Amino acid sequence: MTKAPSLKEGQLGRKINVGISVFAVQGAELWSSGLNQNLAFLVTLLRDSERVGRIVLLNGGDQPRLPAGLNFDLLDTPLVAPSEVTHELDLVIEMGAQLPLEWLRHVRALGTKIVTFFVGHTFADLAESPLFGKEAGHIFNGTPWHEVWTLPHHMKTSGPLLKTVTRVPVHAVPHIWAPTFIQKRLQGLGEVGRSFGFRPRQPGAVRHGWRAAIFEPNISVVKNSVLPMLVCEKAYRSKPESIALMMVMNSYHMKEHYTFNRFASNLDLTRNSHASYEPRLDFADCMTRYAMDVVVSHHWECDMNYLYYDALYGGYPLVHNSQFLRGHGAGLYYPDFDAATGGACLIEAWEKDADYWSDYAACARRLLARLSPGHPDNISEFVHRIEMLVDNVVSE
Repeated sequence: MTKAPSLKEGQLGRKINVGISVFAVQGAELWSSGLNQNLAFLVTLLRDSERVGRIVLLNGGDQPRLPAGLNFDLLDTPLVAPSEVTHELDLVIEMGAQLPLEWLRHVRALGTKIVTFFVGHTFADLAESPLFGKEAGHIFNGTPWHEVWTLPHHMKTSGPLLKTVTRVPVHAVPHIWAPTFIQKRLQGLGEVGRSFGFRPRQPGAVRHGWRAAIFEPNISVVKNSVLPMLVCEKAYRSKPESIALMMVMNSYHMKEHYTFNRFASNLDLTRNSHASYEPRLDFADCMTRYAMDVVVSHHWECDMNYLYYDALYGGYPLVHNSQFLRGHGAGLYYPDFDAATGGACLIEAWEKDADYWSDYAACARRLLARLSPGHPDNISEFVHRIEMLVDNVVSE
């Protein structure tokens, strides 16, 4: 039996009104999660599309206004309760917060399309939360989605999982980034005399050891500091003068854990007082406050990362194992979990002269331009996905 079309006749090509869920809770901060930036950049992208009409943020939290720490005032997009726009939306994107189930069922019955956008590592979140007693993540409660979006680097681990659990199509959409928020952060830091950006050694200058920063969040095996620490350690053992300091952010809470303590204490960098284990510091604050020279990173099936883009924006040497960045010739690549090769890569970068870093920065700028929410290809991919869902006659 053929079901009724998803849209009334004559509606094709009209402006599409979109609501995106956000978690408005006390203490929420932009830099605490890549999801917040991703959400903001999506709003920016949709605003540049002629096909998209009104955009609102659907409040899935308990605060009546957006926390100042999110910096979403830059978006100039209204925060509304879902019930205020029940009859006004063509598309709901559940992204920053889960919305009331009964409301979602109601708007779907009215013809509104519903998408959920998973920007995190869904497999790791789903597995680690119960295994390690972590706070509950996304709750699969029968939300009536029409389709699921995720990011390209999560399709391998999370795409099949999401398709099986949700019973709806799963699509990869572009990872997007703009310097909007880091520029605002740097403006404030500049007002107190901070200086941002990599400064290569000039010809004839003394070659000082680099101050290496590690920013992995240390809340999952997906992105943690173990491999970056070993990369720095290998470089230090091979050429001690190359590393003046290894600063490991987001590690202070682990200092007294016996496993981590013994691991870190076994490193020559720690034994020789060239290592520091710190609480959470945002990227721009750390790089400018402590005059860091290089960022060393590692991921496990999580190729795209806002940390990478912020580091490249500053022209900083970025030692990474991202196939995505490697494909664009950006940063300094080492394969997989190969800390020894990473250490050699770090030393090789340390020995480079100023001319190399000029080309390095130019390559980074080309990649960052391709990631822009305003890039026509990114707008086209998102709008195509929306049009396929909202405009098509869908059998349900």
